[in-house]
Amino acid sequence: MTFEHNLLQLGRISSPARLWAFAINVGTVAGFQSAIYACPPPHKKPTDPDTIVRYRGMSDAEFQKFAVDGLIGQGHLTNANSLINAKPFRWTDLAELTSEKSEFLHLKAEANSVGIDDGWIFPLFGPRGRDGLASFGKPNHPDLMTNEVGEKLQIFAQMSHIRLCQLTPDLFEIEKPLSKREMQIVAWVAVGKSNSEISSILGISENSIDTYMRRAFLKLDVHDRTSAAVKAISMDIVRT
Repeated sequence: MTFEHNLLQLGRISSPARLWAFAINVGTVAGFQSAIYACPPPHKKPTDPDTIVRYRGMSDAEFQKFAVDGLIGQGHLTNANSLINAKPFRWTDLAELTSEKSEFLHLKAEANSVGIDDGWIFPLFGPRGRDGLASFGKPNHPDLMTNEVGEKLQIFAQMSHIRLCQLTPDLFEIEKPLSKREMQIVAWVAVGKSNSEISSILGISENSIDTYMRRAFLKLDVHDRTSAAVKAISMDIVRT
């Protein structure tokens, strides 16, 4: 499958879940073992709690340690140093972009010890401040870290981000975002679980489930469970 064909395929993808699966496949076929996508609310920092985050090819603990607590939490990866040049860069290049070089080098050594040795980071730009970052990492071969490869992957990542913006135009338009618990409950509703089943899964009462659902209805501007699930999925607030 050619690079040009992959770009053409993007316009035919009809849901965020299918888009993510397609992007993962493109990265895997290209020779990368991991992928990350992050999109904070417009004009917010990557650490904003409502940031969309997806990742594949690393454990939850590795992602938390090296991406959230490390690259972002320690201030190595910020909107200021990652979006300013509008071009792809290797994650090892961050040593030149951060003022915390010694901390970064320590983090790099720890990452190398678990196989996170290098990868591309792509600044992404979208409508109305919907900017973000994508990354393909753990390359199978050093040739994957050439500028030519990075530039092609950036085009694919940017077009994928634009496609997500097209599929979820109202993603950040809710006046009050769903809480973590509300998102959990709507996600379970989306896969057909009843209130009693969700109550058992989450370990809270059915009355609490009903209260959270009603709050979610108000925030999503819907009046029933099905509409809440459909709207939350279409806006990429929850995934099934």
